[in-house]
Amino acid sequence: MGGIELHDNVLLVDRDPNELDDLAIRFSAILDEFDIDHVFVSGYVAILTGRSRATEDIDVLLEHIPAERITRLVERLESEALWGPAMPLDSMAEMLEDNIWIAREGEMVPHLEAKFVDDEYDRASLENSITARLTSVDAALPIGPLELQIAYKLYLATPKDFEDAYHLYSMFEESLSTRELERWVGKLDVTEEYDRLKHT
Repeated sequence: MGGIELHDNVLLVDRDPNELDDLAIRFSAILDEFDIDHVFVSGYVAILTGRSRATEDIDVLLEHIPAERITRLVERLESEALWGPAMPLDSMAEMLEDNIWIAREGEMVPHLEAKFVDDEYDRASLENSITARLTSVDAALPIGPLELQIAYKLYLATPKDFEDAYHLYSMFEESLSTRELERWVGKLDVTEEYDRLKHT
């Protein structure tokens, strides 16, 4: 595995892409074609930064877009043999309010779980995204700011989420904005969890 470094809000990922990366890159490129703002968040960010754990899904948040743009997006996804295995793509406008699964045609895993931004934390991830650059394939993905990802993982509170938070914190502690991290920790009321994280 190659190196992973964070410099000036650019995450440099120097390794060969895996199946999750390939699907994320493909979907992101299509969204870019339609100028649809989006951001990858949650467990995929931890995996992208080198955390080794099993997962079958990639969480991605999209800006709200009108129905006609969704129709064009669906047509493009279908032309690329990407489909909604759990929910048909023709229900995409409705399902994006919750989430819709998107995978390669005929497959269930790995899959994307795409949804519209919903709350202030979703919007903050979208509006303050940083760039992850997979150097071996010259691809770039927007990912949620690491400070918010850590705090939100602490808020989710499962052992897996705490381990994701610990991975991100321990790997990038020197590059993180402590002020920004503690702001999100306060907003999400996870001070005790954050203290535990720092002393793990």
